[in-house]
Amino acid sequence: MATLEEITQLISGLALQLKAQPPTEECEQSSSLDLSIAKLTQSLNLHDDDGASTSRVLDTALSLMCFKAPQVFDSVLEYTVKTIASVLSSSVGCKVFRLGKEDVLRVGSSISRRDCFDLIDVVGGDTLSDLEERGVPSRLLLHALLRAAVSAPSCRYLDPSMVVLDADLSARRSIAASKLVSHLPVELSSVKDKVPLRLLLWFLDPLILKRDISEMLQETMNRPFLSLPKELHERKDWHSILICLVLSPAMFTATRALLHDWFLLTGLRSILQLLIDLVSVVLDVISIPTRWGISMELGSKLPFSSAYYPYNNVWLRSLAGPISSEGLLQIVNWIIDFKQPGPSINPSAAKVAFLDHKSLWSLAISFPSWFYFASVLVFADKSFKEVLYLEGTVGENAAVRYLAWILNPFDKTRQDLLSGNLIKLARHWTSKQVVSSVQETRTLGLKRRLKKPKVDDISKEGFTFGNQHGCQAISLWLQEYQNTAYECDFDPQVSMFFRWIPLGIFTGWCSSDINESGCEFLLHYAATGTMLHSVRRNEGFAMKDAIAGASLVFNLTDIVDRMSESLFETVCIADSYICKVKSRTARYLIKCVQRLTQPDASEVAGVQTLLDLVSRLEKWRTQGQEVALIEAELENAIHVLKSKFSST
Repeated sequence: MATLEEITQLISGLALQLKAQPPTEECEQSSSLDLSIAKLTQSLNLHDDDGASTSRVLDTALSLMCFKAPQVFDSVLEYTVKTIASVLSSSVGCKVFRLGKEDVLRVGSSISRRDCFDLIDVVGGDTLSDLEERGVPSRLLLHALLRAAVSAPSCRYLDPSMVVLDADLSARRSIAASKLVSHLPVELSSVKDKVPLRLLLWFLDPLILKRDISEMLQETMNRPFLSLPKELHERKDWHSILICLVLSPAMFTATRALLHDWFLLTGLRSILQLLIDLVSVVLDVISIPTRWGISMELGSKLPFSSAYYPYNNVWLRSLAGPISSEGLLQIVNWIIDFKQPGPSINPSAAKVAFLDHKSLWSLAISFPSWFYFASVLVFADKSFKEVLYLEGTVGENAAVRYLAWILNPFDKTRQDLLSGNLIKLARHWTSKQVVSSVQETRTLGLKRRLKKPKVDDISKEGFTFGNQHGCQAISLWLQEYQNTAYECDFDPQVSMFFRWIPLGIFTGWCSSDINESGCEFLLHYAATGTMLHSVRRNEGFAMKDAIAGASLVFNLTDIVDRMSESLFETVCIADSYICKVKSRTARYLIKCVQRLTQPDASEVAGVQTLLDLVSRLEKWRTQGQEVALIEAELENAIHVLKSKFSST
C-alpha cells in the first residue's frame, strides 16, 4: 500500500506536469513520413552520444503510429490521474491490526483525516482547474479524494483505551469542502456503483447540504408559482440534489429536520410547502424510480420507505396511503392512545417533544391531504357522507379531533375546547344557521361590534344568492369562527392551519349554497387571514394578496386532485368533483390573475414569477374538466401574460 509521501509525490508530479507547456503540433504537421523514418534510423545509431536516443525512438515510433505529442502528453496526465485515484481508493477498506496486545478493527481509510485535508489543499488549488482546462476528466480524482476524506477517522488511537480527537478538524473540514465545491458537476455522474460527488461533499461537510437546501428554499420563495416536482425532474442541479437525498436516507432525515426547524421558527408557508413537496417526490421516486431517471438495477437497491422515517414509520404507511374515513379514524385513535407527558415533565421539554422533527405531528403536517379531508368531513352534508359511506357523527368527531390536534398537539385541554367549538360552528353551517345575536370580537387589539343580520340575509334554503347577502352571511360566520381562534389563543393572520379549515366548506357538496362572491370571500380569508372588503372591484387588491390567493387555488386544486383518486370509484366522478371545486375557485383565481397582468406586475412580481404563473394556469386547466364559464377569460389572461414576455 502506498504511503502518504508517495501519494503526495504523485500529486506534486501531476501539478508540475500541468504547469509545463505541452508540445506543439507545428513541427509534426510539417514533418513527413520520410523524415520520421530518417529520425528513427538516426536514433537507432549505437554510436550516437545523445543520451536522449531512447526518448527519440519512442517519440518517432509514436509519430509513425499517428500519435501526436499533445496526445501523448494528455495520456500521461490521464493515467497519472487514474494512478492517484487508484492509490487513494485502495486506502479505503477494512483491516484488523494489532496495537499492543489488542486487536483493533479499522474501517475506513488508512490515511488520517488531517492528512486527507492536506492532500485536498494541494489538489483543490489549481490542479483540478488545470485538469479541466486541459480537457482531462478530474471527476475520478475528485471522487477518490472525497471518498478517502469521508472514510478517514477523525481521531487517532494511541492505544486501544486512549482515543485522541483532533480539535481543529471542524474548521479544516469546512475549508477543504469549500475548495472542492466549485468543482462539483451540475448533473450526476453516470458511473455505476459510485457514490455521487455531491453526496460525498454532504458527508464531508453538512453545511454544504444546508447551503443547497437554503438556495432551493430561497428560489421557491422568490418564485411562488414554481412547480417543485416539475423543477426537480427537469432541472439538472436540483435533480442531482433529489437523487442524493433518495440514495441517502440519513441525508433526507437531516433535510426534513432542517426544514422542520425553520418552519417552527418562522411559520412561513413556503418552507412548509417545500417540505411537503420534497416528502411527496422522494416517496414517488422510491415507488417508481424509472420515472425519475433511475435505472431498474439501482432502483431495486433503494431501501424501503421506513428507512427514510426512522421515527413513527408505522404512521407513515397510513399517512402516505389512500385517503379514507377508515384511515382517518385509525390515525385519530393513535392520537388518542398517544401518551401525554406526566406532570413531572418540564412543560417546555414536553412541547419540544411534541413538535420536533421526530414527532408524530411533524410527520402529519407533511401530508396535508388528510388535513383538508378532515376539513371536508367537518362541513360535509348528508349527500357527501353518503358518497363516503359515512353514518352518524363518527367521521365528524374524528375530523375535528384531528384538526384540533394539528392546531395544538401538546395541550389536551385546548384540543377539547377547539373540538367543541368546531363542531358547533360546523352545525351552524350545515343546518343553514348563522348566529344572529350581537357578537363582540377583537381584531388586532381593537373591539368592534358586528351588525345583527337581517332576516332577509338568510333564506329558508340557506344563504341567499344575492351578492351582498351571501358575503354578509359568510362574514358573520367567519367573525364567529375568529372568536374561536381568540378563545384558543390563535391569531388567524398567523396560524395558516386555522385559516385553512373553512376551505372544507366548498370542497364538500354543501358548497352549492354559496355564490361566487361568497367563495371569493372564503378563499381570500384562507389566503391572507383578512376579510375581503369588496368582491365587486379590484381596487386596493394588493399584489401580495393576489399572489397568495392564486397560490392557494393552485395548491388546493392539487390536493383535491390527489384526494379524488382515493375517494371516488370512477375517474368520471373524480373529474366531476375536481371541476366542482374549480368552478367555485375560478372567479377568485381570475381576479388574482387579472391583478398580476397589470402593467406594474412584472416589476413588482418579476418576469420569472409570471412565467411560472402561465405554466400553473395551463396545468390548472387540464385538471379535471374545463370550467366553461371562465375559459375565455382564462385564455385571455394567458395571452396577455405571454405577450408581456414576447415584448421584452
